[in-house]
Amino acid sequence: MRISWIRKLSFMFIVSISILSQSVGQSLVLDDSIADIPPHMIEIFPEPPYGTNGFKNWIVKNYKIPTAAKKAKVNGKLMINFTIEKDGRLSNFQITKDIGYQTAETLIELIKKSSPWKPGYQNGRAVKSGYTYPLSFSEGDLKLKSEAKRQR
Repeated sequence: MRISWIRKLSFMFIVSISILSQSVGQSLVLDDSIADIPPHMIEIFPEPPYGTNGFKNWIVKNYKIPTAAKKAKVNGKLMINFTIEKDGRLSNFQITKDIGYQTAETLIELIKKSSPWKPGYQNGRAVKSGYTYPLSFSEGDLKLKSEAKRQR
């Protein structure tokens, strides 16, 4: 009975941390190097439908920097959290670190327009996954170079 209780609480949490600018974590690719691992033992991280680099490029192309942020020449990094549901829908958006000027709210509104993601898998089953997305600014413009880090 205890095992079924633990399974109900399975939740994978992914964190992308940007040091120099934004980038999205990469997903595990199924290839021959893990062919001997039973499928129920493999963890697969969620992924946007156009891949991690495609998602970053989509954000950069479609993110409209709020006028007030441009005028203020805002600097810093904002971070938002959201959940990728078992069916790939995005939900539960939260601002974790804000730099003001409606920058985080604008990012959330854009990401809500994303197509559904490929869900994360754990023990052979789709699971809800948390994701943190950073966006960095320098002098009121997007800062584009970074390193990303993922953690469970």
